[in-house]
Amino acid sequence: MESLLYEQLADRLIDHIEEGVYPVGSRLPSVRALAKSEQVSIATVTSAYSILEERGWAEPRPKSGYFVKRTAIEPLSMPKKSRAKTSPRAVTVAELAMAIQRGAAASRGVVFSAAIPDLEFPIAEVVKRNFTRLSRYSSSFGNGYETPEGLLELRLQIARRAIDAGVHISPDALITTMGAQNAISHALRALTTAGDIVAVESPCYFGLLQMIEGFGLKAIEIPTDPVTGISVDALTLALQRWPIKAILTIPAFTNPLGCIIPMEKKRILIQLAQRYDIPIIEDDIYGDLQFEGRRSKALKSIDPDGRVLWCSSVSKTMDPHLRVGWIAPGRYYDEVLQQKFVSEISSPTLPQVVTAEIMKKGLYDRHLRHARASYHQRYMRLLELAREHFPESMRVSSAKGGLVAWFEMPRSVDATELYYICREEDIHIAPGELFSVSGLYQNCFRLSFSNEWTPEREQAIAFIGRILKKMT
Repeated sequence: MESLLYEQLADRLIDHIEEGVYPVGSRLPSVRALAKSEQVSIATVTSAYSILEERGWAEPRPKSGYFVKRTAIEPLSMPKKSRAKTSPRAVTVAELAMAIQRGAAASRGVVFSAAIPDLEFPIAEVVKRNFTRLSRYSSSFGNGYETPEGLLELRLQIARRAIDAGVHISPDALITTMGAQNAISHALRALTTAGDIVAVESPCYFGLLQMIEGFGLKAIEIPTDPVTGISVDALTLALQRWPIKAILTIPAFTNPLGCIIPMEKKRILIQLAQRYDIPIIEDDIYGDLQFEGRRSKALKSIDPDGRVLWCSSVSKTMDPHLRVGWIAPGRYYDEVLQQKFVSEISSPTLPQVVTAEIMKKGLYDRHLRHARASYHQRYMRLLELAREHFPESMRVSSAKGGLVAWFEMPRSVDATELYYICREEDIHIAPGELFSVSGLYQNCFRLSFSNEWTPEREQAIAFIGRILKKMT
């Protein structure tokens, strides 16, 4: 199928590189030449080269084309493409998910289970100082409740920054929320009723699965490629067979795989939404955390008729304590605004004022530049530690941004048992079973790399490695 051509071409090119057809440092065929020799479109070749770049096999050079990349370390094996069962299922992950959340919050040890930003970055002090200063001026808070739409100055700043994601939007098309999770909950309530089916990526962030469970909905898991994201072919088959009410996706640095959906596949998602007349809820919470290069364009950027509900926040980029997020609901604006009004009337004003002030002064963008570089270094250090301590048979996601990495171990590994063993040592991980509604990923787990590496954290990785080797 056309939707898979670029993936197939990328795989063939990687095979040629491994076989020595294209040595390290050599120039790959030009886009036009390869399109002609392979009898495919230029867009297909461009997407294939993007995959090679994302996987670390190739690098673009200005006015020269793509070259086989010289890597500092041998690439680790990627996780296998998921094989989720595409049928609707009730969700039952809440109990374990809440236990892990409580354990991480109360821990004085090493926490790898929580995907939160490093709160030791200088921006944390900036947030505190602004809270203290602005809280002294009652004029910052208006008269009583904020409007349901949210603080106008914050919406202006969000609209300004949205341009980086390719989203050109009026502040009047935005609604502020108490985090991205809150935004997504408003979207689901506006779009679905109990018993409805929602399509999700597999593996899927357990917080979203918890929400689906809490609303009495059913999730249908769509197989996901560790590099290019959700399978549009599997999604198409699911849409043909089941009355799916919404698609819920994280196109930029999916949690937990960390992959980016290429633009060609994003266009197919939009086409499917139009064909089956359903909305797409886009969780873009990690979009600003791309390690290198220009920020990837949001799915919302190519939304022609308002079907994409674009959700994000500063909880992963700056400080989760702020509880500041937003949603651009498109054609569903009135329904989402009503859901916000009946559930909380309005969002707290002070955190919105603080966030708007930091964005307006350019401090947020300055922080992001520092955070992206730091997280990239920390991810690379995690790979080094995993190579040193984990079994050779492991597979690990090739993150290009975000805060987490996904590890796949041999079938003999029980990641939930690993979680309980580690918890006894006050080491906290997120076991794979949390990320599925059908019992998948028992041999997988997610680790966060957001915090600075210390001897204690590195020793914790060594401990996890020793347990893994005993299990294999």
